[in-house]
Amino acid sequence: MVQIFTLRERLAALPGAVRRRAEAVGVRASAVADARAVVPEIPRDAEADHLERAARRLLRRAAQDEFAREGVTRVPLPEATGRADLRRADVPGEASFRAFVEDLLSAVDIRPSLLERDDAVDLRDARGSADAYGISPEVASDLASYLLGRAFAMHREAGTGPGAASAERGAADSADLLESYLEEQAALIREDVREALVRQVRVPLELQVARERHERIEALGPGAGFAPVADGAGADAADLPRRARAAFEHAQNEAGRAAFGVLRTGAARMYGRYGHPRTPPSPPSPR
Repeated sequence: MVQIFTLRERLAALPGAVRRRAEAVGVRASAVADARAVVPEIPRDAEADHLERAARRLLRRAAQDEFAREGVTRVPLPEATGRADLRRADVPGEASFRAFVEDLLSAVDIRPSLLERDDAVDLRDARGSADAYGISPEVASDLASYLLGRAFAMHREAGTGPGAASAERGAADSADLLESYLEEQAALIREDVREALVRQVRVPLELQVARERHERIEALGPGAGFAPVADGAGADAADLPRRARAAFEHAQNEAGRAAFGVLRTGAARMYGRYGHPRTPPSPPSPR
């Protein structure tokens, strides 16, 4: 009787367990789709740590772009950029370099994001968000906060990481856990940024690339890298790349693929029912 009772309990609990698993899978798929809309290189089978790494990568790239944009002129750099020359110059110890790093870190603001998917995509593609060097550190911070919010939701539903306990707690406790999680991630991001900037002035090839980028882009003149926007048809033409990218990303995400699958299945059924031509009657055999 004990074994039968236990089996019945398990059978009774099965629908709830299946339902919770389905909900967790749905949250994960939605979070990954949201993240891929902003950073398409995130894999389709991403876990929360993929989104965390993508957030750090956004800020690291933005820091490198900012160094090419402003750092190469703000920080006194040696003419010779051999490894021994850079070691003797000790650029990381210069007050001007430390000031540049602190100014950039002050732009790194990781906080709970209120952005929805469309808002995040629009922010990424906005004309004022990036130039020929790349997106600004402020925009990178906003997008990183958005990605980390999705990562926290994945942790919470999977019962792993800092968000694991929030599913059983109230909204206030969940908000506190989110704040703590974002503070921890922000500390990792700032360390990543600091290390990336130090490498820029210690590794000869990285410094050379930053200098060449600055010279090449500045030679193009003011406004380099911004798409020309005119009235009427010109504005539509300048907007075409953004629209094409948005359409492609929609087709790639889970919702788009699911909608396409429904349409394809429906079309196949209709073809099977009505699409085949009727077989003409056979002519009578001669007698």
